[in-house]
Amino acid sequence: MLKPEGMIQRTAETVEKKTLPQEFGLLCWNVHKENDQIRFEKHFEILLQQYKIDLIALQEVKINVSKRSIFDKFHLSLAPNMKFFNNIYGVLIGSYTPEISTFPLLSMHKESFIQTHKSAIFSSYLLHNGKILLLVNLHAINFRRTKIYNKEIDLITETVRHHEGPLIIAGDFNSWNRKRIETLKSFTRLLRLHSITMNHGHLVKSFMRHKLDHIFYRGLKLQESHVIDTAQYSDHNALYVRFTSIVL
Repeated sequence: MLKPEGMIQRTAETVEKKTLPQEFGLLCWNVHKENDQIRFEKHFEILLQQYKIDLIALQEVKINVSKRSIFDKFHLSLAPNMKFFNNIYGVLIGSYTPEISTFPLLSMHKESFIQTHKSAIFSSYLLHNGKILLLVNLHAINFRRTKIYNKEIDLITETVRHHEGPLIIAGDFNSWNRKRIETLKSFTRLLRLHSITMNHGHLVKSFMRHKLDHIFYRGLKLQESHVIDTAQYSDHNALYVRFTSIVL
């Protein structure tokens, strides 16, 4: 019952441009399995109206395979880590622009309590300047020793190391202690990534004063970044950033 299935993909009814706009917005949010609630759906619609959102990277998404979803307006791909009856749980990437390619990745290790893997998803998009953007959305392993956490971060590193172009890695990194933060610092140095200091950063979900949610990037120009107060709808607040593809 808990065994994850293969990646789920749905195509939006309306096909937009084949490239991301020169300036595009990304919403990164751990939705804590609350996305099937009516009040969540109403608030998500408000977010889409208030912010220019071209990409979504969500963690702990809950999708009923027999029903339509509020995310169906996007081209979406979901990498599941758990199934319970008709509900699939995992990380989701969505965009108004069709992806070039997408693939999922399960963690090598399982969580110690509920014995489920964690998942990540990798989607590539054609940018306005002709380069290929790789967007990675992950939910890092939580209740395991630092040694195992490091191995899982190394797996992400090895998976994206071949990509030489623009790169965004976003999600819930479960970076709740100093050793995990140090692992992420090494990770960003190795992949030549910039870390984003969010406006209203005190709203980022933290544990023991260590932030859990992050967005790292390279090969793009950061235009805007701030945290959206979504505490009524999830136990994490959403991160919103805007990038511009660098003109060649």
